[in-house]
Amino acid sequence: MSKHYLVLTAVGPDRPGLVKDVSQVVLDANCNLEDSRMAVLAGEFAIIVLLSGDGEAVGRISDAGKAQLESELGLYVSIRPTAARNARPELLLRRLEVNGADRVGIVHQVTDALARREINVASLESRLTHAPFTGMPMFHLVAELEIPNEDTLRAVTAELDKLCEDLDLTCGLELP
Repeated sequence: MSKHYLVLTAVGPDRPGLVKDVSQVVLDANCNLEDSRMAVLAGEFAIIVLLSGDGEAVGRISDAGKAQLESELGLYVSIRPTAARNARPELLLRRLEVNGADRVGIVHQVTDALARREINVASLESRLTHAPFTGMPMFHLVAELEIPNEDTLRAVTAELDKLCEDLDLTCGLELP
């Protein structure tokens, strides 16, 4: 039996039980939910998942499953076939954290430094919170990075340290 993969993305109004309902559709199609990212952004629920199964199972998700998610759950759904990702053990995996007072352009400046060094961002999450007492908007970023080699790691660490110093942010690269 050959394994097939789909990336399913869905967005719609948030409500309790939505993750259960989406996972039930996946289960009913006899697919496996291998990887997922889910978040509530303002009042909208957003999900992106990697599904796997045999050809028949992924076909059920692509057809009836998609229709069910849209009509019964009120989600906007996109499905895209994909292939399994090959592991690259030579890559250095690091977790990047950036924190500080919010300002426009932080994500762009950080990811620009990474892209120029051909560092892959495997995942990235950012959010705003508000500081106690002052209510000042505080920015938090966490990213999982795939770095080609030690020289690149040293160079990007120095560049991010300088960038964060210039922007009055804290940052750190650690093992995941």
